[in-house]
Formats: sequence, C-alpha cells, structure tokens
Amino acid sequence: MKKLVAVVLMPCLFVLSVGMGLWSWEHGALPGFRPTAVEVAVDTITKDHRGVRISGTAHYAPKLRQTATESDTVWWLYPLTAQGQTQERTVRVVVRTTREPDPLLGFENRTVEGFARPPGRLLPQDARAALRQKGYDLHENVMLVEEWDD
Repeated sequence: MKKLVAVVLMPCLFVLSVGMGLWSWEHGALPGFRPTAVEVAVDTITKDHRGVRISGTAHYAPKLRQTATESDTVWWLYPLTAQGQTQERTVRVVVRTTREPDPLLGFENRTVEGFARPPGRLLPQDARAALRQKGYDLHENVMLVEEWDD
C-alpha cells in the first residue's frame, strides 16, 4: 500500500512543483500572488519586467474590445505613450484592462499597475491590424500590460 501511494503521489507532487515553478518564473510570483510593482517608464519597459507601475497618456481613440469565448469577460485594449505625448504614433505599451474607458475622453493621463509581458496571443493579428489602420505603428518590442483589478 505504501509503495502504491508513493508511486502515485510522487509523480503528482513532481508535476505540481514543476507547474508552480514555471508559473512563478513566468509571472514573477506564485499562483494567487502578485509580483511587486516596479516603477518603469514607457520607453524603458522590457520583457524582464513583471509587475509594473507605469504612467503615461492613454490614447482612447483606437481602443479595441476583446471578448473571451468561454466567459462573459470583456477586455479593453488601448495604447499608452509617454506622459503628455498625444501626437506619438509609435506604440511601445498596450494596456489590457477590464475597466471600460470613458467614451467621452480621447486622451487621459493614467498610472497603470499590472503584469507586463510580450503580447503574444493576447494581442492577435486583427487587433494589431486595427491599431495600424487607426494610424498607430507597433514598436518591435511592444509590451502588453494587463491591469490588475482591485
């Protein structure tokens, strides 16, 4: 019986520990916890950052709406440029949030706290094309900041 428990339990514990290790390596914290938010500038954010606090000007004109297929969650995507840069069209940071931007605002100075990552599949090609169609160019090292819901 003890041998059977060891044979079943050991692989499960191994898979669990590897999964948690990969999660903490990717997110900078164990599941259920947030990484410490570090103050970064729009121009200096890199894929090495995990938890960030970033201030800049949100461009709401090209905001995009994403809907999850398996739930009713709606995310809003919009570019964030350096503070006061309303004419900037090269996007280095895209914010993904569940809070809908005010429809009456075109620009807003915001401080966003969230998880920074390369956009990958969270910024699909149709969203990239929509940003380009609205006159925005994506920087080659564009970063996606998923805003934390508080």
